[in-house]
Amino acid sequence: MKKTELIFNIISIPVDAIMLLLAGIVSFYFRGHFTGIVGPIIYQLSLSQFMSVIEKIIPALVIIFALLGLYNLRGTRKFLQEFSKIVIGESLGLLLVILLFFFNQSIFPSRFIILATWGMGIIFVFVGRTILRQIQKMLFSKDIGLHKLVIVSGGRVLPIIEQVYKNKRYGYEVSEELEYTPEIFQNLEKLYSENKIDEILQANSNLDDESNLKLVQFARNNGLSFSFVPNLFEVQRNAVEMSELKGIPVIALKNTPLDGWGQVSKRVADIILSAFCLIITSPIFLIIAIAIKLDSNGKIIYSAVRGGKGKDFKFYKFRTMFSHMSVGEEYGGEQAEKIRQELWKKNDRGGENGTFLKIKHDPRVTRVGRFLRKTKLDEIPQFWNVLVGDMSMVGPRAHVLDEVGRYRDRYRRMFSIKPGAFGMAQIAQVSWPDLPFEEEIKLNTYYIENWSLWLDVKILTKSFWLLCFGAKSKEDY
Repeated sequence: MKKTELIFNIISIPVDAIMLLLAGIVSFYFRGHFTGIVGPIIYQLSLSQFMSVIEKIIPALVIIFALLGLYNLRGTRKFLQEFSKIVIGESLGLLLVILLFFFNQSIFPSRFIILATWGMGIIFVFVGRTILRQIQKMLFSKDIGLHKLVIVSGGRVLPIIEQVYKNKRYGYEVSEELEYTPEIFQNLEKLYSENKIDEILQANSNLDDESNLKLVQFARNNGLSFSFVPNLFEVQRNAVEMSELKGIPVIALKNTPLDGWGQVSKRVADIILSAFCLIITSPIFLIIAIAIKLDSNGKIIYSAVRGGKGKDFKFYKFRTMFSHMSVGEEYGGEQAEKIRQELWKKNDRGGENGTFLKIKHDPRVTRVGRFLRKTKLDEIPQFWNVLVGDMSMVGPRAHVLDEVGRYRDRYRRMFSIKPGAFGMAQIAQVSWPDLPFEEEIKLNTYYIENWSLWLDVKILTKSFWLLCFGAKSKEDY
């Protein structure tokens, strides 16, 4: 951890304490001045009595935050990583308060203040830490506190890696990009002696194990952080279990956690979330329907067969193309299919032999369709697919049937779970529209192997955040 990060972690301790104190005071005064909302005050609690309790709770919460690692965070930390720890810490603090005070009203009679302080505490602490994070980013822009990174590549660094690690707001400064050659360790020693290296990123997924181990050893010997971009097998190797066969140790690759109760819990969550999303987006349906009708002739909803788990299914979305250019017997038929085949020759994602068809400035897309695609509003009807069980809220992208035929046999693992309205690959494509097929497979494989309800929550939270507040892609697909 760099010195500036250590300083910010130390500063965050009193900042957290102040924010928790403010949350408590706001909750106290809200209880006293908004009785019309929260009900009449049965027992009068003075501010001094309240403060005597708060001053005992805040140190306990700070200790909980410390145990959760909230004072050991780097400047390159992720938003969800920090926010989830704050929520967990506050919730553990709430549990502590309930155990101490909830059943002894003579000590702390107001349940509302306890619950309000919990909610306000999450907001206030996060706001305080967001201010600190913005100060850190400002210092990053002035080259203060940056992590000096060396990228080991195979002659070509993936565009998304360049985008992240060469943007100072993420907290990195790329000192050097090196190809793996016999002279690489001399170069690394030189950079280390010149204090130009804090971390090594091994971005060549084709590098052999022996070379990787040498890089890891160099990093460990010199106290440097090491990370790498995995190949497809290494992604699947994340979920392993040890067993033995007549005394012989055996390492087995575990199947997806989406078996048994995992599948049941995911389905229950899908039903609840998709029904909720259909209800809250229903007012938008009419507006979009009118816009589509005014812009071009044809049906409002476009349906087509997509590849799914075990069987193909009818997929729904708002129509974004001219009807006569949309594939399907109900739309453009053979004429539309001929146009599609011609466009394969201009495919921007892998050429004519690519797995998926992506066309920049696609001539088939209407004006309203371009807007719907940019904002992802065209995908709202997919919530119906989730509700009826053809799709899930989170999973691999549902691809067009003729595209699926190009890779189904090779990557059958992608069809062992339901496709999703949201997913890790879909998030990656927000900032990386030209996401290579192999990278999409890696992300989907990681999701299948490491699924949990918490992972779904993180993916959905990030997806909705990007949809509402994230920068939209400049590429016109």
